Amino acid sequence: MFTPVLIAGTAAALVAAALTPTSPAIPGETPPQDRVLIEIRVVNGACSSPLMSVSVSPDNTGFTVSHGGFTAQVGVGSKPYDSHKNCQILLSVNAPRGYTYAIAGTDYEGFGSLEKGARGQVKAESHFQGLPSGTSGVHPFVGPFQGGWRASDVTDDMDLVYAPCGEKGSLNLDIASQVNAGTSDPSTTHSSLTYGWTGDSADTVYHLAWKHCPAT
Repeated sequence: MFTPVLIAGTAAALVAAALTPTSPAIPGETPPQDRVLIEIRVVNGACSSPLMSVSVSPDNTGFTVSHGGFTAQVGVGSKPYDSHKNCQILLSVNAPRGYTYAIAGTDYEGFGSLEKGARGQVKAESHFQGLPSGTSGVHPFVGPFQGGWRASDVTDDMDLVYAPCGEKGSLNLDIASQVNAGTSDPSTTHSSLTYGWTGDSADTVYHLAWKHCPAT
C-alpha cells in the first residue's frame, strides 16, 4: 500500500513543519557504501530546465532531482491547455554490484490558490522501465485553498518494487499538477496549483530501500 501524507497551510506554518523530519523509515537492508551513480537521460514536459540536476545523499538513502517548477491554472488569464501540467524524467541508475533498490517514498512541495468550488491535485509516480508496476502518490485539493503544501508518500515494505538485479536500469519519474474550475466561475475567477516553491524551480526527493541481490 502506498500511503500519501499531505501537509498544507501558510508559508509560515510550512517552515515550522519543515523542522519536523518527514522522511519515511527506510526498510530493507543497510545501504551500500559504494557510490551510486544517477544521471538524467531524458526530460519531457513542463519541468525542463537548463539547471536540472540530480544529487545522491552521502549515505545512499535517497536522491534529489532539482528541476523547473510548473503551474496548472484555470480561469481568467489562462488557456485550456494550462489546466494540466506534467513532466517525465528518465534516469539512468547504476547501483553498486550485488545490490538492488526500490523507491520507498517521495517528498515534494509547492503552493496554490483555489477559489471556492475549484479542485486540483498533484502527483508523483515512478516505475522501472520494462516492469508493469511502480509507485504512485496522488494528493487532492478542494477550494477554497490558499497557501503552501508539502506532500510525502510512503510505500509499505511488502509493496516495494525493486529494480532487476544485475542491470543498469532506467527509472521513469512522472510528476504533475492539475486544476479544474469545478463549480467556480472561470470567467470571473482564477485558480492555480504550483509544483515547486517559486514556479521556476523545484526539488523532488526520492527515498531508497536497498537489498542484496541473490548470489549468482
